[in-house]
Amino acid sequence: MAPGGHPTWDAILAEIRGAQRILLALHVRPDGDSVGSSLAVARCVRSLGKQAVVVCSDPLPPNLAFLDPERECLSPSAVVGPFDLGLFLDCADPGRLGTAQALLPELRCLINLDHHPSNTRYGQLNLIDCAAAACAELALRLIDDLGAAVDPWVATILYVALATDTGCFRHASTSARTLSMAARLRGAGADLDLLSAEVWGNRSLPSLRLLGLALQTLTLDSGGELAWLEVSADALAAAGAEAEAIEGLVDYPRKLRGVEVAVLFAADRPGEVRVSLRSRGRVDVSALAAEFGGGGHARAAGCTLPGDLAAARALVLAAARGVLSGASRAEGRP
Repeated sequence: MAPGGHPTWDAILAEIRGAQRILLALHVRPDGDSVGSSLAVARCVRSLGKQAVVVCSDPLPPNLAFLDPERECLSPSAVVGPFDLGLFLDCADPGRLGTAQALLPELRCLINLDHHPSNTRYGQLNLIDCAAAACAELALRLIDDLGAAVDPWVATILYVALATDTGCFRHASTSARTLSMAARLRGAGADLDLLSAEVWGNRSLPSLRLLGLALQTLTLDSGGELAWLEVSADALAAAGAEAEAIEGLVDYPRKLRGVEVAVLFAADRPGEVRVSLRSRGRVDVSALAAEFGGGGHARAAGCTLPGDLAAARALVLAAARGVLSGASRAEGRP
């Protein structure tokens, strides 16, 4: 993270202090880090006497809706500019803004704070900390340096951001700094009972039915190093589930012993297939996703392909097999 005195960080603080009307935009299909980091910063900006408007192209997932009890996340179409400043957290490229892209001309200045290596640095001010396990680490530093308080609710929503983006602190990206931050947030009043019940103990019956249908498609490939499953529009309809029930399904094939790369293919929107990729570490799946216009982290990435499930599956699996084969050759394995 940029230390105090870093020119870009100092410029970001100056822009925020000088702004009165600030727009924060979540990325499409928002996750815990996007929601928690953005709402925490918005709350603190308001405590400094500024107006903060939060927009999101998609509804919040049911397990994260509790983070927005006052329904402050608005549809971009319900918002009118201009804004002194756009402050976007956890969004690697403008395409991830969805319909919020229409508001970009309404911004006098755009700040881009992120931790994804694939970030395209699309802002006037960009600070990308790839060592951060979650964008929440940058959000907390921002809140501190602006002189805002971390009350129990801010602590709770930032803890959600941290915990969800680190797989409950299991991912290799979890650092001593991450754990120190979690301890601080807990000490500031983060409500672990509430977030545990809402984030992980709030599954719907249709989502569990969808899990069952998805697991029926589970397939091993490449000598057991590649595993994939898929969710079709028919499976969603049969389960009676919404698209947000797909989130997290890719973690199931990754749990299999010997699997290095896990893939989920989801055809939840007409004419396109969403692909989620996970790695145990030997393969950089962000590079694999980049082959198809996507991105993310070395161990967690994604992309979206036009067309149907069969076509997307053939393209991505062929690329994954090639990457795994190359990794084996580099390691001198047969």
